[in-house]
Amino acid sequence: MKRYFLDTCVLIWLIDGHKRVKDVAHDIEYYQGGFAVSMEVLKEFANLLALGKIKIQFDYDKLIEKLKTLDVEICNFDKKHLKTLFDLPYFSIHGDQTDRNIIAHAIADKRILISGDGNFALYEKYGLKFLEV
Repeated sequence: MKRYFLDTCVLIWLIDGHKRVKDVAHDIEYYQGGFAVSMEVLKEFANLLALGKIKIQFDYDKLIEKLKTLDVEICNFDKKHLKTLFDLPYFSIHGDQTDRNIIAHAIADKRILISGDGNFALYEKYGLKFLEV
């Protein structure tokens, strides 16, 4: 099992070669191994593309090929993750439904979630292992 989960923004930055995650990604891959994404991240990626909020040109096939090239594991959201989601509190400062799904997935699978969203730290006391980039 891959140890690190990528949030949607980090996946976009990684695909785009953004300096913000390039060095961190290299160090993690080299020393500690393994990236994964929740299917929730990929659904959000598709929605952001459709809304024109991602400025890179991608389609499904290109995304899947890029994930293979980067050796990123795709993980399905199931009942175990849903149970964790039910147990998570709602924070009005961070009410993004997709983010809550991704956070629940990371907690249930005991993975370290990498994100640029500092609000994810709110969930650390509920079991989230969080790395902000």
